[in-house]
Amino acid sequence: MHLLKRISLSTLLLLTMSFLFSPSNSQAQGIKIDAGADLTSRFIYRGLDLGSSPQVQPRIGVNYEGFSFYLWGSHPLSTTPDGTEYKEVKFWMNYTFDLGEFLLTPQIENHFNANADLFDFDDQTTTHVFQASLRAAGKGEVAPDFLVGYAFWGPDGMEPTLYLEAGVSFITSGIGLRPFLSTQYSEPGGFVDLGYEGDFVVTQIGIQAGRVIQITETASYPVGFMIAINPKTERAFTAFSVSF
Repeated sequence: MHLLKRISLSTLLLLTMSFLFSPSNSQAQGIKIDAGADLTSRFIYRGLDLGSSPQVQPRIGVNYEGFSFYLWGSHPLSTTPDGTEYKEVKFWMNYTFDLGEFLLTPQIENHFNANADLFDFDDQTTTHVFQASLRAAGKGEVAPDFLVGYAFWGPDGMEPTLYLEAGVSFITSGIGLRPFLSTQYSEPGGFVDLGYEGDFVVTQIGIQAGRVIQITETASYPVGFMIAINPKTERAFTAFSVSF
């Protein structure tokens, strides 16, 4: 914990970008820049509706061979009079190993409430949460995937939290489908803890669907749909998104 407090995000960003854009890593050697945004009717995360309005979620990333570094955010399209609605910014780095039949991706990420100070890493006041994860994803027509995540650092009182998610992706009638199930465990006070009281709980059972809508000969947009329930809180969620 003390080591993380001494490392600022600005230093991490500077070191990463210095490596990526050094003379030995030019565009000709495979660096790709990704920039875009999603517009979603609701920001649903681990069985919780984060906000009460549609959200715009911009991203910008750098990809080099199997390495990726991304900056991502989610901001509501409508605001409350006091301006305290939840806004999130997230940083992540990962590396994808191609193991033939499946892909293996270890990742480190930082969730941050953008209403708070960016460089506040005091565990009494910070809103930063660091999480490590490992995702395995199949490459066939029917592709199972499994993710294990561990939130290991955050504000004082946040207990380390284990998160598990499994799904399977396939295409039928031109529509991509992914039924999924997620669970988590922590002592009371974990990351995204909705009064789970230290139980091992199922946080989401749902299905995602996606397709590409062709607008013109040169313009097409991916759209996504999601329906899920949180069995523990007995809440149901739906969301629609379009990517640009």
